[in-house]
Amino acid sequence: VYAGVDLKDSVLNGIGWSRATLAIDPVGAADQPDFMQAYRKGCKGGRCAICTVSFSGTDDAKDVEQAMDLNPASFCGYEKVRNGYVGEMRGFYGSPQWKKIMVETSGENCCRTDAAGHSLGGSLANMFAACANQKVHDEADKPHFEGSSNDVNLVTFAPVALSVAPFYDGEPKGMRYSISDGDIKPLPNSLKLKIQSLYAQTLDTLGQTNESNKLEMAIRQIEELPDDRRGAVLAGLEQQTAEGISQVMFGVLLQNPGVAQVAQKWAEFAMANKQYFQYAYDAVPGLYPGLVDPQMEYAPLKHEKSQQPIATDGGMTSDAPGNSYDYMQTMWGLFGNSVQPKALWFPNHALCCYIQALSSDPVVKDSADCGSDLFKSNHPSVEVSWVACSSPTWR
Repeated sequence: VYAGVDLKDSVLNGIGWSRATLAIDPVGAADQPDFMQAYRKGCKGGRCAICTVSFSGTDDAKDVEQAMDLNPASFCGYEKVRNGYVGEMRGFYGSPQWKKIMVETSGENCCRTDAAGHSLGGSLANMFAACANQKVHDEADKPHFEGSSNDVNLVTFAPVALSVAPFYDGEPKGMRYSISDGDIKPLPNSLKLKIQSLYAQTLDTLGQTNESNKLEMAIRQIEELPDDRRGAVLAGLEQQTAEGISQVMFGVLLQNPGVAQVAQKWAEFAMANKQYFQYAYDAVPGLYPGLVDPQMEYAPLKHEKSQQPIATDGGMTSDAPGNSYDYMQTMWGLFGNSVQPKALWFPNHALCCYIQALSSDPVVKDSADCGSDLFKSNHPSVEVSWVACSSPTWR
């Protein structure tokens, strides 16, 4: 469910589902608000076999800004949760339809209740399921879940990791999916040092001369090390600069005037080294190293329009799949892909990539235009091609 696009009624009804109540975040963006949609299936005599609460994913600049707010916050008895997403979740409490959805998806009205979502929507579904199932009462959040099911399953597609510790209470029922790539070529140390040099030059351009000089000195010291020691020391330096490099990238993508003077240089660097920043996995689950997902079943999926093999790191885990990938490669691939004209920000993240990977219907799986075949536009400025699955841009 997104503000701009939604499944066609014929598609939804064809698989036995119907829409129930829609809640809109009253503090979201006015042109593309965030949605929380209830769905029902197999209803008879006022009770349904399955009820689902689905949350919309990232589709506007405000969502991106909230995603970048990593300050720790408390939520429903959990600590050190991403503050931006806590604010996003709490925004829905103000919707007049919130309480109605709690009742519609309660154990009294549903044999089974799922929370589901793609991207940011998956992270919000995680928070919803965790608080609905939470047995510890807090004053800020748990009261809003009064009347809801206390046994919510969780089904997510490429969610963004939320917290330092696994953020899910009770039995971890459900499944977490992400598009994977089992054949990643690591970045050479020579290129990693060039990335650090680019960042040092950027710091100097932005007036942070002392920090630039310190970084340049660290780079020279690493260059003087023997090869067998260089990698470990360079990895430590990358940890120190990762947040700053990410901030510059997102600043360029959001057209922040503060980094406008380096935007062209960073775009040229990405394109010049394109061959190293290639992958067929979904970049989103690996955006924030150190944060984890719920402790539950994880299933890696193959990109249907790629020849890359599937990764084999599935099973019961709370580790975000991106933690096994090279963070700098993830970020530079995302950045390079995003600065291209009309490209999606997040490579291999489109909703149709997941629909086609999971579908057993050959018509859906082989669809040349999943977006137009399955979805309708709800907004005059949004094209359904936005959710279509393209071949990995940099493959």
